[in-house]
Parts: sequence; structure tokens; C-alpha cells
Amino acid sequence: MIKVTFYYNDKFKIKGFELRGHANYGEFGYDIVCSAVTSNTLAVINSLDSLQKVGFNKVHAKEGSIGCMVEEKDIDKAQLLLQHLRLALDEIRSGSPCRRFRVE
Repeated sequence: MIKVTFYYNDKFKIKGFELRGHANYGEFGYDIVCSAVTSNTLAVINSLDSLQKVGFNKVHAKEGSIGCMVEEKDIDKAQLLLQHLRLALDEIRSGSPCRRFRVE
């Protein structure tokens, strides 16, 4: 199961997220659910870094786990992309026949 957890600051702004697990919807290399989740997530992290010049307290990407935490000073600047990721993952989850995917 893919479990996505979004973290919020005290002003209810997204400050980071973590994805863990696998959808196991298809064979390795052919799992379209994992592919969609991974590509959207890495694109947002790369855009936060390259386009928005956001600082991170933590970024990691390894087998079965991807996540980041934005520095407090850059949370406002990161909101559009972080909210986009939440919406994109909700769409993937709701449109997927795979029920091994949860967004929190």
C-alpha cells in the first residue's frame, strides 16, 4: 500500500510530506499507479528546488520512500506546488482501480 502523509504548520499550511510503500498494482517497472505517484512527487520536489528556490530541512528519495520538509521561511512560497501535489495524488487515488493507496 502507498501511504501519503502531509504535514502542516500551525497555520494549516503544508510544510512537507512523506510517501511510503508500493501500490503493487503491476509488475515492477509496469506499475502505472506507482509510476504516476513517483513522477508527480519527484517533479514537485524538483520544481520546489529549481523553480521556487525553496530551502529544505530534509529531502529523501529511496526505494519505497520519498519525502521532504520545507524550511519554515519558505513555506508560503511552496504552497502552490505542495497543494498541487496533494490534489494530483488525490486524483490518482480516486481514479485508480488500485485500492492500495491512501492520502492523509
